Amino acid sequence: MFWGKKKLARELPKLVTNFDAKCLDGASYRLSVGEEVYVSPTGQPGDPRNKAKTQLAPGAGFTVPPGQFGFILTEEEIEVPADALAFISIRAGYKFSGLVNVSGFHVDPGFKGKLLFSVFNAGPNNVHLSRNEQCFLIWYADVAEAGPAQVKAGYANIPSQLTGPLAAGIQSFAGLEGKISETEKKLSDRVTALEREQAVLKWGLGLAAGIVLTLGLKQCGIDRPADRPGTAAVAKTGQDATNAAAADRNGLTKPN
Repeated sequence: MFWGKKKLARELPKLVTNFDAKCLDGASYRLSVGEEVYVSPTGQPGDPRNKAKTQLAPGAGFTVPPGQFGFILTEEEIEVPADALAFISIRAGYKFSGLVNVSGFHVDPGFKGKLLFSVFNAGPNNVHLSRNEQCFLIWYADVAEAGPAQVKAGYANIPSQLTGPLAAGIQSFAGLEGKISETEKKLSDRVTALEREQAVLKWGLGLAAGIVLTLGLKQCGIDRPADRPGTAAVAKTGQDATNAAAADRNGLTKPN
């Protein structure tokens, strides 16, 4: 049977650090964002890979982009008695924004320490959170005929073995769109550079062809032999004699 508000108010001061009755929410208790978070890199320009875990000052904020994972350590340390079982979730308002709890939904008997929530942003927009923001819920329920519980330690910080697989980035739609835009820009810049190089090459070839043609015509003018004096007159006299002989044979020559 789940613990009601009265039992939570009676038992939780012994089970939750810094218990605040104002955090009682019906049959649940609100837990808040702690001092350490990690969000997977998007792979977009300006978002570095291998991001480090972030230490949050009180009130400091962070963002979980669409399609990305996050690890969030709780501010409170909680304890689950041997004869109880706890259930955890994200508050409805954050679910409506797309934030999903993927870390599991229960806490075993014997657990003691901070909780580590693994979340995924399945929505289309960034989800903004900040330290001490009360975005998680915990319920307690009795366990019938409970035996001795195995002690399970909570988290003092976010383990590096959890963040390592995410350090290479998650290929979300936003990340793919950024890569496509970056590739398109590089391709456009390359095409522009090739067109510029082609224009310069055409101009250079045209200039070279003009120079070769000019030099060729000039060389032809130098190599052509000059007419010798009297050659034209001799040629003309010979032609006149040939014409006169032809006219005489044809009886066209007038008598003197």
